[in-house]
Amino acid sequence: MNRRPLLVTVVAVVGVALLAACGGVFWLVRADEGQERDCAGRVAAEEAKIRTDRSWTAQDVPGIGEYAEIHWQVDFPSFACSRAPGPTDSTYQGIVRLAPADARALTVGYPWAPVAGGAVEVWPGLSAYVPPEVRWRRSPAYDAGARATVQFDPDRALLLFTAAD
Repeated sequence: MNRRPLLVTVVAVVGVALLAACGGVFWLVRADEGQERDCAGRVAAEEAKIRTDRSWTAQDVPGIGEYAEIHWQVDFPSFACSRAPGPTDSTYQGIVRLAPADARALTVGYPWAPVAGGAVEVWPGLSAYVPPEVRWRRSPAYDAGARATVQFDPDRALLLFTAAD
């Protein structure tokens, strides 16, 4: 029995198997990069989206009641596409046009003081919903008991909230 053809066949089979394995690894790496790009694109689209659904309640932002209008966004300060286990942070910001009765209740329910030290940061996507003459007020007493921090303009019944998960 001649061992040479058997050796050539074994080497050929091993070579083909190695090439297939390398090709599979290359394919997996490229697919993983594509999924990461897709994820990053989806995250960017989610962050840019202005939402108007009534997801926010008085449990989230005390005193907002049955608001007339809301515009809000989400931001993912950490890398939302990470495959590492653990929570993904989310930050939310919203502009709420309160019902007149709820604005009055907030006005008398907490001590409000003008915001000192410069302009309040409103995310660019939400800035169109804030009139230029807005006069934000803050209440440390409100913020101490709430999940969200707020700025409030009682004259315009307008509330800006920022919350984090």
